[in-house]
Amino acid sequence: MRRPEFKFIIILLLALTLCTAPASAGSANRAVPATVNPSQEFQVTVTVDEYGAAGQVLEKLPAGFTFVKSSLPERAVTVNGDKVSFLLMGEKSFTYTLKAPASTGTYKFTGILRDINKAEFAITPADSSITVIQPPSGGGGGGKRSGGGGGGAGASQEPQSNVEAKELSQKTVTAGKHVKFEFPKGATCVRYVEFDAKKSLGKVTTIVEMLKGQSKLVSSLPEGSVYKNINIWVGSGGIANSNNIENAVVGFRVEKAWLEEREVDESSVALWHYNKGWSKLETEKVGEDNTYVFFDAKTSGFGCFTIVVPEKVIEPIDEDTSDSDGFNGTEPPKSEVPKPSKSRIPGFESVIAVGVLGAVYLVLRRK
Repeated sequence: MRRPEFKFIIILLLALTLCTAPASAGSANRAVPATVNPSQEFQVTVTVDEYGAAGQVLEKLPAGFTFVKSSLPERAVTVNGDKVSFLLMGEKSFTYTLKAPASTGTYKFTGILRDINKAEFAITPADSSITVIQPPSGGGGGGKRSGGGGGGAGASQEPQSNVEAKELSQKTVTAGKHVKFEFPKGATCVRYVEFDAKKSLGKVTTIVEMLKGQSKLVSSLPEGSVYKNINIWVGSGGIANSNNIENAVVGFRVEKAWLEEREVDESSVALWHYNKGWSKLETEKVGEDNTYVFFDAKTSGFGCFTIVVPEKVIEPIDEDTSDSDGFNGTEPPKSEVPKPSKSRIPGFESVIAVGVLGAVYLVLRRK
């Protein structure tokens, strides 16, 4: 086949593939802090889904905000004034960093997700906004917030290259109320995070990250077989502490096939939390289906977690070396060791002797 014809067929196949891309129901969610200080740099997290083999996020930045960087490759980001384009090639989430303006006020974000078929979907929530506030006297933004100050978005400290999957959930946290952040998409092994609020924190975003390996934020792992390493970030600035919340629970799941493969009992599954060292959390089974076993674990804080089962211990086998003949495993005396004997047919020597004599007789007779 001539090369021009070959190139034409390849181009035609690519065109057909692109033209027949299935319709998608794209979705995108943006998580931003509720408040920032003037000229402060902060992170925005965008989670996307169902956009096909390739897609694009187009963000219109609020007036006065400056784009700084993104977790995506530099070649995938285009900045044109207050408009920023992010090219997606299979990513489920990404982050970008902005610098707030010097003037205070409330600013609104707008943006769209464009899928491979060029269908457009608005980024949620529709009222995504951020308030630039002057920090209290004393500086640093470390003063106490009022009851409805806002908890903001969880800020991940994990390198995104180590994140296998991520899911976000956003709720309003009100003093005296129970709040439950659910993750219905099942992108990670975490099903929900819940706690009782002691103070009002406003709109809070919780991010769950399922990692490819050990977190880069810990130096080691507990002993045992690790099912998954996960991070849970609730709000920003460490708001999910004992002063603000209580009775915190993490709901997670473990595959039955994984437990069966390691021949471990489901009661040995435990969630561990890292806080300057690993601590084993009180973990209990709360249900199961055909594929998973479901667990709840009580925790006093959030951050880095790991799901672990003990290593299977192989017990040494005590071999009974004695047998019914009283042989205790030592070599018996030589006199007792039977020597191999050659098999002989009774009378065989006599038959040979008679044969030899007969042969001699015949020879002498011929002479």
